[in-house]
Amino acid sequence: KMISMALRAGALPASLEQLEERRVGPSLGSDSIGKAKKAALIGSLLVILFMFARYRAMGVVTNLSLAINILSVFGLLTSLGATLTLPGIAGIALTVGFAVDANVLINERIREELRKGSSFALALKEGYARAMSAILDANATTAATAVVLLYFGTGHVRGFAVTLLIGIVTTLFANVFVSKVIVDTMMVKFGFKKLSV
Repeated sequence: KMISMALRAGALPASLEQLEERRVGPSLGSDSIGKAKKAALIGSLLVILFMFARYRAMGVVTNLSLAINILSVFGLLTSLGATLTLPGIAGIALTVGFAVDANVLINERIREELRKGSSFALALKEGYARAMSAILDANATTAATAVVLLYFGTGHVRGFAVTLLIGIVTTLFANVFVSKVIVDTMMVKFGFKKLSV
């Protein structure tokens, strides 16, 4: 009783009048998700074309690891029983962005080593090693932001943060481990001496 009296103390006798009410129907929501999917697909296709044009054979390796990355994101989201929403699509699009950023770092480091006159095998080894610290730093700062969003956010913001964290894990796996395995397999098993970068 004392709490209710304290809450009512000093309250102004103002009535609440509803001026407007809006509802988003299921068709509008599905239309927005459809447009977001289309935008993400077009963006991913442009990234794939750019990586192929810029890095040739290593661009193909990059695109393969990117495909594995996105499939891994979908696989983890499915195993968690997550529903694909607009923030989730945004998180996946952002995953593509920083996954490509990591691959660009690796490929540019390999180019630097080749310009110094290193053999391709040495350039490959040094390229991955030298790019690793920058990749880890970038992903650590993104992960810190995602953790803050997950802790303080609600609803869709938390969904975006979860997708982002999953994307960071899959990016580190696909871009650092899988792409290196693909290149090593091409060189050791299939006898490639050098790949165009």
